[in-house]
Amino acid sequence: AGPAGLLASILLLRKNINQPTPKYHVTLVDPGTNYGKLDGDGLQAKRSWMIGLTVHGLEAIRKVPGLYEDYIRGLGIDIQHAVIGLSPKMKIEYSAKEFGIKDESGFTVDRNFICAALARYLDEKHDNAEGQDIDPSVLSDFVSYYDTKALFVDHEEKRVLIRKVGQSEEQKYIDYDLVIGCDGIRSVVRNALMSVDRNFEFDIRGTFGNNKAMHVDRPSNIKEGTFFFLKDAIPNMTSFTLPETGNKLNVNLGYSTGNEHNIDPILFTNDVDGISKYFQKHFYAFEADWNDAAKQWVNQGWSTIGQVHCNIYHNTKNMILLIGDAAHATSPSIGQGMNTALADAGVFDELLDKHKDDITAAIQEFSKERVKEGNALTDLSFYTFSLSGSQQLQIMIGQTIRRKLNKLLPSLFDMDPMDAVATGSKLSVTYDKMSKLGIIQKVRRTNDNIMRKHFEKTSGMVIEAKSYMGVIRSGVMLGITALV
Repeated sequence: AGPAGLLASILLLRKNINQPTPKYHVTLVDPGTNYGKLDGDGLQAKRSWMIGLTVHGLEAIRKVPGLYEDYIRGLGIDIQHAVIGLSPKMKIEYSAKEFGIKDESGFTVDRNFICAALARYLDEKHDNAEGQDIDPSVLSDFVSYYDTKALFVDHEEKRVLIRKVGQSEEQKYIDYDLVIGCDGIRSVVRNALMSVDRNFEFDIRGTFGNNKAMHVDRPSNIKEGTFFFLKDAIPNMTSFTLPETGNKLNVNLGYSTGNEHNIDPILFTNDVDGISKYFQKHFYAFEADWNDAAKQWVNQGWSTIGQVHCNIYHNTKNMILLIGDAAHATSPSIGQGMNTALADAGVFDELLDKHKDDITAAIQEFSKERVKEGNALTDLSFYTFSLSGSQQLQIMIGQTIRRKLNKLLPSLFDMDPMDAVATGSKLSVTYDKMSKLGIIQKVRRTNDNIMRKHFEKTSGMVIEAKSYMGVIRSGVMLGITALV
């Protein structure tokens, strides 16, 4: 389920209010636990990663009266300042307002805290017949199956095969009229769409990066609500650092795949003391308890992130719909993944109203409206951040100049297109503007070329020039020897 599935459930169930009989019966299947039932300590133990919640996501949440005010507000840290580090000697600080972020329109929050708030709303506002079959004449309009995997979508019979996690023999089918796939990057529902629609195209690939994250106490000289984007935060590694609850900072450090040879070998060891000293020497943005950070570093593996592109999000014959990461999993670099997923749920709700609950018409228009937004999301996230260090520096300098010009002469110079996203600009509009600046095309050429060359080299499709010339020289020498 995740945030998109939970919010979609809430919005669908709201349509039953003041109805003599329910319009919608919702069955929610989630392989994870019900975070809404965890107490404070239990939820802290389930912390995941910090993400931004801004206009697109907040507008969808605020469609439900009281959901933001009573369940969401206060879960995260309001974004108030930004620090962009072009190099250890050049850092530029902005206020959130210079990015167009108004009060209560942008904050960072743990992804699982949002899931907990949405799940708690569902449990408190709707009778939840957990783990039972829905019978409209007997049970409520909502049933949840947490700790349960969706294994297979039988599109011919319109049913989903599910199994409780850890119970390999207990499987059952759930019938559906519409199956909404909000089941993540490895979506089972998307697999069904692939098997029934020859016009459906999708791809899954990585974002060509490896990263680790650490939680450190916010230093006293760092303003509350500050996030950082730091080029070469330590040599050859980029950092996204986000404020989090508990007066802490979530420090993410990553490097591009294939660039391991430029990363100090100490960072691939379990040497806590050595890593701590390395961070203390090289991390230029602020001071921290690097010994504790180094312990966190060695106690985790390297993380990778995938992205998904789809050309269609629905199938009317088999009544399938994709939303969230199943449709457009993305790099977190522009902070709009969860926001776009929540917006998916909000748009579907609006389209059901527009088409008077004609589900077929609604899912058809959903693809028309959201495919461009989902693909804009993934491409803006990956093709506005270059895998080439020199090109990325040029991009950051250009953004800095555009921000300064907009601040000085706003009537003559528009806001940087990427900054406009936080104000609610459609991602497809931002994509169009970034394309007209030529940035998308340039970075796409660079990133795709780097990724392709890496694949060709590591798969053995192309022999390195040095090795290839060595083979030629060896062959020539053998020929000369034979002649002699």
